[in-house]
Amino acid sequence: MQFTELQTERLILRRVRMEDAEAIHAYRSLPEQLQWQPEERHTVEEIRKFLAPHIAVEPGTPDSWLALAITTRETGQVIGDIGLHFPEKKHYEVELGIALHPAYHGKGYASEAMRALMGYAFDTLGKHRVYASIDPRNTASMKLVERLGFRREGHFLLSIRWKGGWADDIVYGMLESEWRVRRKG
Repeated sequence: MQFTELQTERLILRRVRMEDAEAIHAYRSLPEQLQWQPEERHTVEEIRKFLAPHIAVEPGTPDSWLALAITTRETGQVIGDIGLHFPEKKHYEVELGIALHPAYHGKGYASEAMRALMGYAFDTLGKHRVYASIDPRNTASMKLVERLGFRREGHFLLSIRWKGGWADDIVYGMLESEWRVRRKG
């Protein structure tokens, strides 16, 4: 299934491009962003290497990420990135991840982008479940998914290898049926 773009009131979500590397580096290299990323990417070249395998991914490709740039409709400026991970064996669900430039926090952009991508996952791709894996220290992300209606499904102690050690993982999920109810309400 080909992906073009998603539009919201204020945003356009489109495939990441190699020319987005500098804009993505501007926020992904900040200490407040690096702490939540599994791999630290300090240079524009490291961001390019990170983007390369995601540029032409087709939605639904097992064990891949559909990586999208979050851009403003008004200026086209990249203010973040968002993606869907397609697990290798669980074709009925996707994982949602997002990174937003701190200058755009608290303005509703993350919620707007996530709603659009959740709609795509449920309405276009026909997924049964969308989930997010969050470090319990990342309270802002937990509040975000809770505002969107995700349920806290579990807190797994020291369950993820993280930067040379072990870290906790909190999983939030939403079923397609829950999405439908929330959209009607």
